[in-house]
Amino acid sequence: MGVIEAINWNALEDMIDKMTYEKLTSQFWLSTRMPVSNDKTDWRNLSNKEKRLVEKVFGGLTLLDTLQSEDGIEQIKKDVRTQHEIAVLNNIQFMESEHARSYSSIFSTLCTPREIEEIFKWTEENEFLQFKAQKVRNVYLNGTPLQKKAASVFLESFLFYSGFYTPLYYLGRGKMINVAEVIKLILRDESVK
Repeated sequence: MGVIEAINWNALEDMIDKMTYEKLTSQFWLSTRMPVSNDKTDWRNLSNKEKRLVEKVFGGLTLLDTLQSEDGIEQIKKDVRTQHEIAVLNNIQFMESEHARSYSSIFSTLCTPREIEEIFKWTEENEFLQFKAQKVRNVYLNGTPLQKKAASVFLESFLFYSGFYTPLYYLGRGKMINVAEVIKLILRDESVK
């Protein structure tokens, strides 16, 4: 059995780890503190087609955040060099879980239980969404350390950002403002990674 080492934040190999950790913790937030219920009137005024669009966008984002929190960060952690990198990735992993939870908070505020069930069923049955998620997961499970990091960048950038368009579109029209505030917090988190 080896010696168990305590993490020493006073002896850093890479100052970026400390700066990143501090930035991430300074941005801490929880979805339960966001007043999404203030958007109920806007939600009721959306057409059924618009509601289904928003639901599917957030369903897809939930799936990708779940993939990132359950597989992505775990696989990337296997290739770290320092305890400080692990601490940073642990923080990111928590944030990814909170991002996924934030969409559920939006769902539970705006949707019926049956609609929520249909959203999650859609994420499991949509062949295009599953194709993207499986491609990224395959790299996480079988790729080199560099390929895993590249897959994470792709997932955290264009796969997520394409999903952020819809809520930001409504924000630009003065609708669903509190939902968009959640997205803005997620975007702020993503900018650190």
